[in-house]
Amino acid sequence: MDASSAAALSLVEELHELSRESDGDSRSLQKMLSHIVRSFGAQSGSLAVIDRQAPDLLRIVAGIDLPEGVVGQSVALGTGVLGKVAQSGEPMLINGELKRNDDAGPQRPAGPPRSAICWPLAVKDRRIGALSMNRLGGNTPFAEDDVVRGRALVTLVALVVDNANLHGEQADRIDRLSQLNEEMRAMNERLQATQQQLLQSEKMASIGQLAAGVAHEINNPVGYVYSNVGTLKGYVEELLRVVRHLSGKGDGPAPQCDIDFLEEDIPQLIAETREGLDRVKKIVQDLKDFSRVDKSESWEDANLVRGLESTLNIVQNEVKYKATVVKELVPLPDVPCLPTQLNQVFMNLLVNAAQAIASKGTITLRSGFDDACVWIEVADDGCGMPPDVQARIFEPFFTTKPVGKGTGLGLSVSYSIVQKHNGRIELRSAAGQGTSFRVVLPRVREGQLKEEALHG
Repeated sequence: MDASSAAALSLVEELHELSRESDGDSRSLQKMLSHIVRSFGAQSGSLAVIDRQAPDLLRIVAGIDLPEGVVGQSVALGTGVLGKVAQSGEPMLINGELKRNDDAGPQRPAGPPRSAICWPLAVKDRRIGALSMNRLGGNTPFAEDDVVRGRALVTLVALVVDNANLHGEQADRIDRLSQLNEEMRAMNERLQATQQQLLQSEKMASIGQLAAGVAHEINNPVGYVYSNVGTLKGYVEELLRVVRHLSGKGDGPAPQCDIDFLEEDIPQLIAETREGLDRVKKIVQDLKDFSRVDKSESWEDANLVRGLESTLNIVQNEVKYKATVVKELVPLPDVPCLPTQLNQVFMNLLVNAAQAIASKGTITLRSGFDDACVWIEVADDGCGMPPDVQARIFEPFFTTKPVGKGTGLGLSVSYSIVQKHNGRIELRSAAGQGTSFRVVLPRVREGQLKEEALHG
């Protein structure tokens, strides 16, 4: 191996070590440029890379013996030696032909012609930038062999710059992903807040819908209890007059009293009054079970059949004039759930079933379970739904009811509640053949399954 080959090999090895240590910052690039410039016996040089933010510009990132302020300046692709070489991808050798507007380095005072080489920096087909160096007059001009010898060297520089660009792009992507994650988190918070508002809106609509029905259901027994108490008051006054007369406290003739009638009617009045009060108590208890005002809004094991029957009693006024309710319910195992929210689902399904019946029909309630799930089904023989309505039935604010007759939130909120329970709503319907909604819930919460799998 001759001395020049050994020197070239040594230079490549030195640059390879520099490239391994380099992270693409300006100090590392300056060091590599200085090594190449001095190795070629040049007096000045510059390194420019394509700006990632402005791909039509080259930014000078390192320089040797350049005028102050040159490093950091930008050069448009296609202008000047650096711009032309970076754009064309072909190296340029200039000997004694440098013009002021076509210089590869800093301007010097008038003197002997200078010599310059400018290599493009590229990785495969990707343009990275350009590297140039200059020899002043009085030095041996560059030759074609120098151009060839420098190709391998500038390739190492290109790889370092490209690697730095890739790291920069990766960092930009990470920053962008972090920003997107933050935006998504904020969006999820807004979505949850909106969902809570929709749920509260639907609850308020449900309360308004139930108020008249519950008032009517309570008003009937309270009405005849009030009437019976009035009648009983008259009977008691009549009996008290007899008692006063028998005790010598009364004046005048003995009062007339049909004891046989009173003996027969008073127990009936008391029994009817007790029955009416029991009905009121039952309605209040069902309302309490429906709303679960004595429970916190937290997950607990609950009996879905009991919740369905309590809800049915609450919406009885909506149902009893439209449909006969047939119960095909089997006892279900308790499941972890949010009972108040599921009761709202049952209420929406029962009311919708009643409203789907034009005059008089049947609502069938069914239940069942297997090793994995429990289910509650509400089926009606009403008008049914065509496929296009079925496709949109769970959309927020979608309703087939006349304006002012529905919010379009009932089934959408119900769908969200069931999803929160990791369950599903199965819909079967056909126009003119009725509709069936089946709520299917897992018997074990997802967190419990993971805990059991973890601990065997």
